[in-house]
Amino acid sequence: MKKLLMLVLMLGLFVSGCATTAKNAQTTSPQKVMSGDDGFTIWAYADRHYVTASEKMNKMFAEHNHLPYTKTILGAGPHGETVVFEVDKKDPAFVEGLIEQYNKIPFLLESRGDNYSVYKYNGRIYVIGNPKTRDFFVQHQHLPYTKTVLGAGPNAETVIFEADKKDPEFAENLIGIFKG
Repeated sequence: MKKLLMLVLMLGLFVSGCATTAKNAQTTSPQKVMSGDDGFTIWAYADRHYVTASEKMNKMFAEHNHLPYTKTILGAGPHGETVVFEVDKKDPAFVEGLIEQYNKIPFLLESRGDNYSVYKYNGRIYVIGNPKTRDFFVQHQHLPYTKTVLGAGPNAETVIFEADKKDPEFAENLIGIFKG
């Protein structure tokens, strides 16, 4: 009987803790991570990314923290966040375009001054050690010289390290910092 009573008390604490956590998660407001001229907006809210593509949905999400029709992809965010995409019921290809557009954004994961930046882009991790190369990558999503290591990321992602053809140790130094 004592074990049953303890189990009921523990379950009650667990349920009330979950309800409090859920309530607290809804009291914060969504924050824009980025937005474009075409209405494409990424919102951070409740440890998720929400992706919208119209002013109507942007306004609705900002006011109500909710989208009526969505497609959810677990772990698709740069830090493993769940990503929730707006769906247009009249256009089945709409959400696929949003997913593609989202995946084409280089997200900064880590930075240590100008000489070390880590980005996640298109399912891969890019490690850059030169500020000019970093600026070029952010603009064009391309690195001219690289060393690629398959499965070296924290979730077995491919990691692409900047290389310098004049300094053979440059990529090896970045690999050492990355493995840290």
